[in-house]
Amino acid sequence: MTTSRFGQSVLIVDCKLDEMSRLRDIVTGLAFTNIDVASSANMGVSYLREQQYDLVLIAYDLGKNEKNGLQVIQEAFAEKLHLFQTLFLLIIDPDASTLLVGSLESAPDAYIVRPYDRAKIQSQLEKLIRVKKAVACVEDCMDKGDWQRGLLYCEKLISVYPGLKVYLERLQGICLLESKEYEKAEALFSRLSETKKQTWSLVGKGMSCYYLGRYSASIEVLQKVVDQQHISVEAFSWLARSMYVIGELQQAVLLMRKAVMLQPTVPQLQSELGNLAAFSGEWTLAVDAFRAAVRYSRYSVFQEPDHYFALVRSMIALHAIKPMNVAELEMECVRLMEDVSRDTMDDHSVRCRSHIILAELRDALGNSMMAEGELDLALTQFRELSVDQQWRWIDWMQDASEGKRQAEEVRKIKNALIQSTDASEWVALMIQGLQLYRKKMLSKSFSLFRRAIESGAACPSLVLNTAQVAVEMKATKDSGLSEAQWHLCLRDLNGLNFGGLAVKQQTRYQKIMKRFIELQV
Repeated sequence: MTTSRFGQSVLIVDCKLDEMSRLRDIVTGLAFTNIDVASSANMGVSYLREQQYDLVLIAYDLGKNEKNGLQVIQEAFAEKLHLFQTLFLLIIDPDASTLLVGSLESAPDAYIVRPYDRAKIQSQLEKLIRVKKAVACVEDCMDKGDWQRGLLYCEKLISVYPGLKVYLERLQGICLLESKEYEKAEALFSRLSETKKQTWSLVGKGMSCYYLGRYSASIEVLQKVVDQQHISVEAFSWLARSMYVIGELQQAVLLMRKAVMLQPTVPQLQSELGNLAAFSGEWTLAVDAFRAAVRYSRYSVFQEPDHYFALVRSMIALHAIKPMNVAELEMECVRLMEDVSRDTMDDHSVRCRSHIILAELRDALGNSMMAEGELDLALTQFRELSVDQQWRWIDWMQDASEGKRQAEEVRKIKNALIQSTDASEWVALMIQGLQLYRKKMLSKSFSLFRRAIESGAACPSLVLNTAQVAVEMKATKDSGLSEAQWHLCLRDLNGLNFGGLAVKQQTRYQKIMKRFIELQV
């Protein structure tokens, strides 16, 4: 059997059967032997989870109101599916031939404009395969997450293949960002953006500036990308975050409105918009954004229970100021909580929070008896959690049970948690940090909180505790808080999903962020 010099396996993603059949005939003619086809973005990503392909041919247009082909690449890279060595060709229509993807990591290797034929695809492949073979050692390291070795190979290959310098410098930039070497990354991208004018270098520079706390510089750079109508999720996301942390909340909301108009099926953008809208109390906008985030993230790496909880909370808040049909509201909210519980079958914390959200709904609709029943169910699920998980979600139970008959039971659980010796190290560090904070020993308290976060706590209240201490240290000009630590706290705070926080956590978040912005300015 003849083996293609381009590889053996190919995945075709297209919603049009005639186009899919035509592409299959073309790759068969190029001697590919293992050919799979998918008719949607989710199906395409599912195939990529199962095996690694030599070539992926993706149509950008996968149907009206459906995720596009570019999102297949974005989701696959976000899921860390080790695809740096895979060739991605994005097929676009002539009227979209000016489509610009200002992405650093998840852009296609090349574009194929319709009408295409075997000769056009073969020509593109021949060029790309030479490049891929030359940089194979770098991309192999990147697929394995060995960023430092990847950087070493980049430096060596730049001298060997001067014609591939720009391509290798892009890989170098990705490795530097993944290695958290932000100063070096910023220097590299600054040089490239001044000399080569590559859009991805502007995105990389903007991201580097954000990580370094240089928010004004980040805004200046990323605004150029957005103004040029580039289809870049990263540019919109990091620009909005930079605006947000310097107090330009309304500008950030307007920016994300524009982002979702350009790319309505991208759940990351819808989630960003939803959180900004919820933070500012724009509930109609928040409902629309979270509803889209739920729809387009389902069965993908971007699916988060927080989207479901935030949507129901936003609907409850909207109902309070703009009454909706009660039966329809209740039906949608219950269905959403059933969906998220079913999609995360083994996660008792999700079921627990689902019942808490439904208790809030019942209370808002004046049915206190059903609300009490939901809290009982939430408490049952909470008892099934490990000690670590109970610490993560105890704030939810305390908020929900305040003033209710379950409050005493929750208080007993909290006391038992404090006495427990079964928790992970981060819990002990957090408790010690809280004790020192009460004694006004801010620097030592901050250090313990940071160690707890770095040990993989994934606890929202811990992030809020750390940010609270940072704000107090900054306000008193405590020398124990460096600029790097200040910006790290701000990034952690900005990384929380506002819509997915407990009710009192949201209020606390708003106060802390307000102080951060005041002190930042």
